[in-house]
Amino acid sequence: MPTFRPAPALLCLLAATVAAPVRGGEEWVKPRPLRPGDVIRFVAPASAGDMAGVRRARELFEARGFKVVVPEGIDRKRRYLAGTDDQRVEELNAALRDPDARAVFAIRGGYGLTRILARVDYDALKKHPKIVVGYSDLTGLHLAISAKCRLVSFHAPMPLSHLNDEGEAYRYSNDLFWNLVQTGRYGDDPTTGMTIPAPSPAEAPKALVPGTAEGRLTGGNLTLVSATVGTPYQIEARGRIVFLEDTQEPGYRVDRMLSQLRLAGLLDAPAGVVLGSFDGADSAELAEVFRDYFADRPYPVVTGFPIGHGARNAALPCGVPARLDAAAGTLTLLESPLATD
Repeated sequence: MPTFRPAPALLCLLAATVAAPVRGGEEWVKPRPLRPGDVIRFVAPASAGDMAGVRRARELFEARGFKVVVPEGIDRKRRYLAGTDDQRVEELNAALRDPDARAVFAIRGGYGLTRILARVDYDALKKHPKIVVGYSDLTGLHLAISAKCRLVSFHAPMPLSHLNDEGEAYRYSNDLFWNLVQTGRYGDDPTTGMTIPAPSPAEAPKALVPGTAEGRLTGGNLTLVSATVGTPYQIEARGRIVFLEDTQEPGYRVDRMLSQLRLAGLLDAPAGVVLGSFDGADSAELAEVFRDYFADRPYPVVTGFPIGHGARNAALPCGVPARLDAAAGTLTLLESPLATD
């Protein structure tokens, strides 16, 4: 009997269908804007932070008119974790269950979210929608919230990285963040306020593959996006604008993680790709890696976007429809990430 061998194009389609099922049809929920007097809860669901930095962040948040709840033991340390799995997930769930809290800020990333993702109380978050903030290791939580709650969450600076620093180096990122979570815009101009501005003309993103695309935003730290492949929290890449960043990963490790995404079919059909900062890698080597994986793709791709572990880390609302214009190097929200009430 002759052996059936699917065409390569069909294999790619089947791989993408299996690896990145579309959970379509649901309405996305948006948290309401942060307002003076609102309660913000700090949590440490990954690695531990220092109390001096936490106290400084609390002072700055309270100066903006917010009420900040810092749980006892937030500076505890257990190896590279902020306490045991039980301690960290209980602290996070207490914040998610709090009906008075309007926002939950992870104080920092590091490592630990993947250990507790299956124990997070997503039903409580759906019952009491609130702004959830973080990046780096918090990518795992954003992907899980998108999959389990269909709630807009914010890949953005954290209290220790670097919302507790009002220095000029962080003004770009911090101003964009506070504008976004309070007004739903990056700036005041009604014609340009939904577009993420470049830090400067010299730092404008560059097109690797030209074109325009629209889709909901998803992504984050490449290490975490890679680590969640094959789990219930795997990134939903099909039809999305996928953004990626990482830190202290050499070119060959970035290559390996992108290879994993490609083998899983997750680079087959996003609407577009936004590549941010990858500090720690050789820039020439990294550019070659990106060309290997994206130069022949049929969707727009930009490099050098201001997201990542450095001072330039523009807030991105996961789950919000956006438009990517690669030639212009711009990413524009198509609607506010915040509820209108």
